[in-house]
Amino acid sequence: MDRTSVRLFCCPQCSAALIDTPDNRLPCSSCSLSYPMRDGVPVLQIGEAASRPTATDAEFERQIGEAAAAPFHGWDLSWLDGRRTITAGGSASPIDHYETRATTLVARAEAVLDIGTGDGRRFARCAPFPPIAVATESHAPNVPLAMERLEPLGAQVVWTDANCHNSRGPQPGNRWPQRRLPFADDTFDLVLASRAAFAPREVARVLRSGGTVLTRQGSSEWRGETIADALGGTPPDWTLPGFGWDVGDSFRQTGLNILDWTDYSVAVTYHDIGAVVYELLHVPWSVVDFDLNRYRERLFRLHRRMQVEGGFRTRANTHVIEAQKP
Repeated sequence: MDRTSVRLFCCPQCSAALIDTPDNRLPCSSCSLSYPMRDGVPVLQIGEAASRPTATDAEFERQIGEAAAAPFHGWDLSWLDGRRTITAGGSASPIDHYETRATTLVARAEAVLDIGTGDGRRFARCAPFPPIAVATESHAPNVPLAMERLEPLGAQVVWTDANCHNSRGPQPGNRWPQRRLPFADDTFDLVLASRAAFAPREVARVLRSGGTVLTRQGSSEWRGETIADALGGTPPDWTLPGFGWDVGDSFRQTGLNILDWTDYSVAVTYHDIGAVVYELLHVPWSVVDFDLNRYRERLFRLHRRMQVEGGFRTRANTHVIEAQKP
């Protein structure tokens, strides 16, 4: 490739100019990424880029090494205990609110559905269950964990399509049928969903008249600086203004009557860069293009900042919502 052609390109990551080199690569003149040439064709894809070596320090390497090697299964984030602190504004916790109310409602129910049960640990705390108790899960590694925890308690685990969590649901003409909850109409008198998205129209369909839905949902649009902002990464679309799920409006359009809506302000503090890396590795929707090697330089800058500021803090809003089908 001649030098004139290289001047036409810019880095897809940061838009800076690329550098012509004799080693069949096109490094960025600003960020740490370097793009390959294959059979004379420039591969200008962020996912194909390599990161140039970044000078760091021993503490940084220790922390990210521990995070990368730490175990994870079943949405168990207990490795973060002591490394990440979550504090709700006021005296109440949204988790305690949700779990206390869920346990009360389960005790009264005849047929309960838990959407997106994860490894089943939260739903299990609501036992004993009514004669009909069903939990759905779409993340394959969680299914056997949920079965092991819930089936001895009398709950049936169902492996569902991940598209069941699309809030728009199936559309007329049987379009996007994979978004349908695989249950008959008017089956349950209680539906639970802790942080799992769902289609309110589908929940209303499977609920009996007079049935209740209880859910804990994070705000679709974060306020203040996020990890994606701090790292210059790509946030999920649903966190951007105008793109999120308007839970309240979708409930009202479906005809679900909101009985209670409680807002919580939640502060999250990451005490070291290892906590940030662990969450990004296992909660991939925080920064959708995260890759440990490509982000190494940016992670090190955040590490240095956290050392000065005593951690990294961000805020979010959480809602606990209870609604009823007429």
